[in-house]
Amino acid sequence: MSRGGTLDALTGLRFWAALYVVVFHFGGGWFEGTPGWMVSIYQSGYVSVGLFFVLSGFVLAYSYLGPEGRMKAAPRAFWAARLGRVYPVYVLALVLLAPHVIAGSMAANTVWVSAAKLAVGGGSALLLVHAWLPPAALYWNPPGWSVAVEAFFYALFPAATAVLAKLRLQRFLLALVALWGLGLLPSLVYLGLDPDGQPASIVARGTWLTVLEFNPVLRLPEFLMGVVLGRFFLREAPTHKGSGAWMAAGAALLTLGATAASAHLPFALMHNALLAPVHALLVYGLARGGGALGWFLSRPFMVRLGAASYALYILEHPVWVAVNSLAESLAPWVELRAPRPLFAVYLPLVVGASLLCHRWVEAPMREWVRRVLQPWVERRESAPEGVSVGTPRA
Repeated sequence: MSRGGTLDALTGLRFWAALYVVVFHFGGGWFEGTPGWMVSIYQSGYVSVGLFFVLSGFVLAYSYLGPEGRMKAAPRAFWAARLGRVYPVYVLALVLLAPHVIAGSMAANTVWVSAAKLAVGGGSALLLVHAWLPPAALYWNPPGWSVAVEAFFYALFPAATAVLAKLRLQRFLLALVALWGLGLLPSLVYLGLDPDGQPASIVARGTWLTVLEFNPVLRLPEFLMGVVLGRFFLREAPTHKGSGAWMAAGAALLTLGATAASAHLPFALMHNALLAPVHALLVYGLARGGGALGWFLSRPFMVRLGAASYALYILEHPVWVAVNSLAESLAPWVELRAPRPLFAVYLPLVVGASLLCHRWVEAPMREWVRRVLQPWVERRESAPEGVSVGTPRA
């Protein structure tokens, strides 16, 4: 475990996972002419979202559960904390993208069709339900689909932990295997039935593939694997032996190998849960220290970048739109519109924007939301005996 009882290495890991997604979305120009295995690694950036789901379950279990698996905070306090954590920056990204989305919709549709799409797409995004609606899942701010999925996880977390609290220590491994099987089952059914009538791939946008990729229920097993693993970590914490170095290093190598070979693996399985055990091994190994990899990820500058990783992930599209507009404006004097120079300008700007956003928007707004929701948290909030209505920091 990281010194002082924190999980600094996991915070640093979040930055690299978010950066992988950013490169996957916008950095393709840098991989032109590279060996096929490097292209496969770049094109597998979507696996980071599955890592985020496992990591989220683990960290929430670590932050909010006692060793016996019971919540240390009442449900309303938990939900208020999560809303304050994710919603302000999420809404900021929607607002920043609004002119671009509205202009694009108006240019491509009639006024009434555009108004309907904007109302449904924008309204569902604001309510964090768009991941349930295949046509709206990637509308407005594409990475936001995973926030809608996480919102579903947060809604279920108190009830899920009450059930998992009854799980015996000896059955944790069995539970992990069962959840992995549940996570793979929808992809196996999809591959067997082929409901879209086309091979599943990164660029395929069949209705049923969209459901498979983004539906919150189908991604729930990955999150629950993280919760179960977090419970196990808490239960065995007093008897930890070893640093977890081989686990973290082995998981990192397995991830690298799987992504390099992704062209030969079914996309549906790679996207959903295939690497969940590898992600679990990586998270668990890093939580136990992680050896050299854990040391690097827990350096102060890495922890600072990791703390801003959510802003990096959510703001990647607004900053990309802004950088493209900047490149167009500068075109008469300097050419930045080609893929490589454009991404070279974009990357430091989006990382810098995430750090500024975390410092000046995310952190203060988190406290503001908590204060605003405190009366709701305290009203009719009845915590079980021995459970505090306070809110752990996470």
